[in-house]
Amino acid sequence: MRRALIGIVALVAPLVAGCGFEPLYGGHRAEVMEADLAQVKILPIPEHIGQLLQWQLEKEFNPDGVEATQRYALHVALSIRVDYLAVEPNNVAPRGSVSAAADMALTTLDDKTVLYRGKIQSIADYNIDTDPYASEIGKSGAEKRVVADIGDEIAVRLAGYFHDKSAAK
Repeated sequence: MRRALIGIVALVAPLVAGCGFEPLYGGHRAEVMEADLAQVKILPIPEHIGQLLQWQLEKEFNPDGVEATQRYALHVALSIRVDYLAVEPNNVAPRGSVSAAADMALTTLDDKTVLYRGKIQSIADYNIDTDPYASEIGKSGAEKRVVADIGDEIAVRLAGYFHDKSAAK
């Protein structure tokens, strides 16, 4: 059995190596991609939750705070919705839900040509307690989770965009 497995691996390995697979975060293209991400100017996102998203993106795009010429602009329209789940007969809701949707567009800074456009959604639930403070903390945590989720997804999508762009050169 073990010899058969080794034989299969030996036959498949050259095929996988020749398919063009390359890690997203490695090699020369990763350096180019990181430099491109540092050149993205994140335009202001309204409200407190938008500021949280903007700070996260700034930290992810340029973690070392390197000076970079701004060549791109990231436009994000963020909408948040709070719902109450599992409403009981006495009109008490023991669970809440925070859902967020972001429309994003990467443009050039000079002529506003749209380079990439996308939509991202995220949902997080929280417990509603009889203590209003505990409920507010739960809601705030859910908001932070959806913002982190959306920020991560934006970073991954733009990293993929810049990776593909550098691969095409």
